[in-house]
Amino acid sequence: MGYSQAQKAESRQRVLETASRQIREHGIEALGVADCMRSAGLTHGAFYGHFSSRDALILEALEHAVSQSEKRMASVTAGSGKRGQTPLRSIAEAFLNERHVKNPGNGCALCALAGEARHANPDVREQLTKYVRQLASRIAQAVSSDSEEMALGIVATIVGAITLARAVDDDKLAKSILGASLALVMTHDGGAQ
Repeated sequence: MGYSQAQKAESRQRVLETASRQIREHGIEALGVADCMRSAGLTHGAFYGHFSSRDALILEALEHAVSQSEKRMASVTAGSGKRGQTPLRSIAEAFLNERHVKNPGNGCALCALAGEARHANPDVREQLTKYVRQLASRIAQAVSSDSEEMALGIVATIVGAITLARAVDDDKLAKSILGASLALVMTHDGGAQ
C-alpha cells in the first residue's frame, strides 16, 4: 500500500522541521541524513523520496527556519501595541532573552548559523543574506526609519549578542550581554514608552 500525497507532504514537513531544528542546534555540517530521518520517524531509505540530496534538504530546512522566524517577527510586531510596547522593543525582546539563548533549535537561524555561514556553500549564504535584509527591513519599519545602516547595526547587535551569550560559560555574563545589547538597541527607538 502506497502513501497518499497528504501523507507524503506530512512526512516531508516533519523532516523539514526536524532538519531545521537540528541545523540550528548543531550546525549545518553536523546534519546527518540518517539521524534526521530517524528523528522525524522515517527510514533513511525514504529520504530520496522527499529530497534529491543532503544539500537540497539543508537549503529547504534553512528556508523553513527563516520562514518560521519571519512569521514570529510579524506576529511579535503586530501584537506589540496590545502589550504596550513599541515594535522595536517587541522585536528586541523576542531575540534578546535567555530562552532564545538556551534553545537555538527553536530560535533564529541567523543567530544560530552566523558564525559558520562563512564556510557554507553559496546557496546557504544567499538564504542568510536575504534574511538579513528582511530582518533589517522589518526593524527599519519598526522604528519608522529609512536608515538601512541603522537597521543593519541593530541586526548585527542582536545577532552578535546572541552569539556571545551562547559562547560564554558564565550565566551572569550572558545575562549582562543580553541586557546591555537590549539597552543599546533601544537607544534607537524613537517611540520608546
